Amino acid sequence: MDDRTASLLTKTQRRRIRNDFADLDEQKRRRDERQIRERLAAGLLDTRVLAGYPDAQFGLAVEDLSEDELREALADATLVLERVRELEGVDRKTVLSRARRRADELAEQSGDLRSLDDLDLQTAAEIRRETKVSVREQFEENRWDSRADGLLKLTASATVPLFVTLLVDSTTSRDLLGTSAGATVLVYLCSLVVVVALSGVFLIKAAQTLKHDVLPAISTFRRDPASAVGSALDLLRRPEVRLRKVWDEL
Repeated sequence: MDDRTASLLTKTQRRRIRNDFADLDEQKRRRDERQIRERLAAGLLDTRVLAGYPDAQFGLAVEDLSEDELREALADATLVLERVRELEGVDRKTVLSRARRRADELAEQSGDLRSLDDLDLQTAAEIRRETKVSVREQFEENRWDSRADGLLKLTASATVPLFVTLLVDSTTSRDLLGTSAGATVLVYLCSLVVVVALSGVFLIKAAQTLKHDVLPAISTFRRDPASAVGSALDLLRRPEVRLRKVWDEL
């Protein structure tokens, strides 16, 4: 016996579908099938309203379902939607494209829809294209990273004679820096190279951080402050787990 409340289907309709309408004559069967079709169409249209339903309410709606029940329900819901799409000849890429636009619209309207940011609404072709770009970027050396590496190598090259000169001056009785103009010039020159090179590395990394981390974060905060604050608070939850993840990624 199904004790669940009526939803997309009434309890009676649910039972009759499972029994293949065995207890009905042809006229009543056609009547029930028509009513089910109407409820199905109305349910599909209601998803436009539910798409903007708050995350918290979705969580409360399924909190009494077990993990297996939820997975099975989501799998069946996916089958239903995909069957409708396939039967009507609707292109999957078109659906995903509209879903992305709809997600952007909803995200601008409400701050309690952070789950929209985690949705993967990409076609297989888009995933392949992004993967190729990612792999290419991974193996292609960034010019500014190369310049920063070059400056670090220059720093190391200048540090060696600087360290040796200072070591000799401090461990011998001779006042090397006081008596040798060449040693003094070498120390000042190497120190200048180290300072300039490290300053260059700092400026490059600061600019990269500003471009790739700070400005996107500011843009996200200006567009949706509530969501940005929520994401920041999420980072503070269970810090030991996040620290372990960072450690594993080193």
